[in-house]
Amino acid sequence: MHLISVIIPVHKTIPYLKECVASVLCQSHLNLEIILACNGSLIIEECQSFLGTVDERLLYIKTKPGRHNARNEALKIAKGDYIQFLDYDDILYPAKLEIQLDSLKRQPVDIVICKWKKFTKNLDEYYKFPFDSLFDLQRSTAVELINSLGENGGFIATAAYLFSRELALNAQWIDAPNDDAVYFSELSKWNPTINMVNKELVGYRIHDNNTSSQHTKSSLNKLIVGWKIIEKNLNFYKQSSKKKYLFQSYLHLLSISIQVENYKKFELICHCLKFSTSLKDIKSVARCLRS
Repeated sequence: MHLISVIIPVHKTIPYLKECVASVLCQSHLNLEIILACNGSLIIEECQSFLGTVDERLLYIKTKPGRHNARNEALKIAKGDYIQFLDYDDILYPAKLEIQLDSLKRQPVDIVICKWKKFTKNLDEYYKFPFDSLFDLQRSTAVELINSLGENGGFIATAAYLFSRELALNAQWIDAPNDDAVYFSELSKWNPTINMVNKELVGYRIHDNNTSSQHTKSSLNKLIVGWKIIEKNLNFYKQSSKKKYLFQSYLHLLSISIQVENYKKFELICHCLKFSTSLKDIKSVARCLRS
């Protein structure tokens, strides 16, 4: 039975964390190591006391500050055949890991991706998954997935991935709100194979402290750095969909720029125009600027 390492960066103790860890301990796949990477000012003893859970699968480590450092340091010691990255405020459905592993029996690949659900308080809330087209193919490649994201829009929630350890070790996480997209783009250079599991298996919690919703000049700077890295990593992509993917991403950054006093607006307009492929794209930029 495959060992799965679940890596959870933790910098503070809040109720979300208890729900997150409980969702992992309740997995139908039992062969787990759960690495709680305590970073920032959080010490191991405080995290242990807060959770109040005794389970031999729980492993606590102290890392350098930052979610990226927590993930990178935990990955170095992870023993699992497969790696599950999980934020402290998200949850896994009970059969998430079992279902993804089952897909590997039919078709061994480097990455397995499932659907996810956004929620605020509980998973009973209504949510219509908006990116069904990403799952049109059961088996995909990084190139094909980038093409689909470019054609149809969307993103992949961090917890939706399950990575082979062999692949996961080929990239480092960085300090950026779009760290998951940067990490995947680094791995895409290895042209990994992907199973797309057309089932909702992850809860992606929305709250005021979500990294992706904190729009400041500092966070925008980090986003721009992240997308420039992604742009570099996708240099070997020749498909027009690469341009569409990057255009949609920079258009989103432009909308954030307008929210933060037009910070770096001209730079982002230039990026949008660089990757625009049609008059429709130009009109999208104009609409964004009028909003």
